Amino acid sequence: MEQDGALVSVFEGHTDKVHSVSMGHDGLQALSGSWDSTLKLWDLKSGEAFRTFTGHTDKVHAVWLMNNKQALSGAGDGNIILWNTDNAEEIRIFEPNLSWIWSLAVSPDEKMALSGSWNRGLSLWEIETGKRIRELKGHSGDVWGVAFLPDGKRAVSASIDKTVMLWDVETGEAVRSFKGHTDQVRCVSTSGDGRLAISGSWDKTLILWNLETGEAVRTLKGHTGAIEAVKMTADGRYAVSGSWDKTVIIWNVETGEALHTLNGHTDRVYSVALDETTKKAVSASDDKTLILWDLTQFLIPPPPSSETDEANAEENKSQQAD
Repeated sequence: MEQDGALVSVFEGHTDKVHSVSMGHDGLQALSGSWDSTLKLWDLKSGEAFRTFTGHTDKVHAVWLMNNKQALSGAGDGNIILWNTDNAEEIRIFEPNLSWIWSLAVSPDEKMALSGSWNRGLSLWEIETGKRIRELKGHSGDVWGVAFLPDGKRAVSASIDKTVMLWDVETGEAVRSFKGHTDQVRCVSTSGDGRLAISGSWDKTLILWNLETGEAVRTLKGHTGAIEAVKMTADGRYAVSGSWDKTVIIWNVETGEALHTLNGHTDRVYSVALDETTKKAVSASDDKTLILWDLTQFLIPPPPSSETDEANAEENKSQQAD
């Protein structure tokens, strides 16, 4: 298969399917979780897996690389583990969950974590102690996708019950349920202002939701297989998705247009991570690899606002007068 021009490098090292990837805040590192029961920390410049984390006894389905030299992982053994990324050692194992962990998200202040699992739905955790704060009940099926809103007080979840739900994390109450997909919803991501969410489903579509009204703003179509992963940019203008069709698609969320299809994987794509500062993305696949992509040509900054133009004009006038 012909590789895409946006492909920077392919990372090899896992011995089984790679189902989760998370990028660091500086865009220089990525953490992956695999069915080989390990995590690997990668240097995105060299492509080297310079640290391997062992401790899980089953498939790793979810990872999160934090900003404080720590990381979280969740696996089929029912455990959530907090790691020290400097030495790949366990800091603690969270309270027993007794259920496969499918998804994880960390709050913006990195004090809480939200997990989605098989039979316990959603759980909110205190990262410092590893103790469960509360359970969030409302879905009627496994929860495969979770994401905090920027305020850290609300979150969204995606479930095989075909719905997306908005939660008040502080109370554990379901605020709203979003219905529109016709098959399992496997992933969800939010905009930086907390007004929008985008979900991906086995029905091969993405749906953009207005979280304030519950409205389905638009449906994005382009994948030919089930969608497992999606990440939206903070400004809500672009999204990147991964699918069973072995591709990653870059979307203009405002128009619903598929801007470009990234080819390089040889099996299903299960996870994507996006760093807007470096305009790089990393995808994880059943082909046991990760791929680093350069999205610079696609993630175009918005034109300056009229207020910015006016401010620049005034500054130019002042400089000319001086």
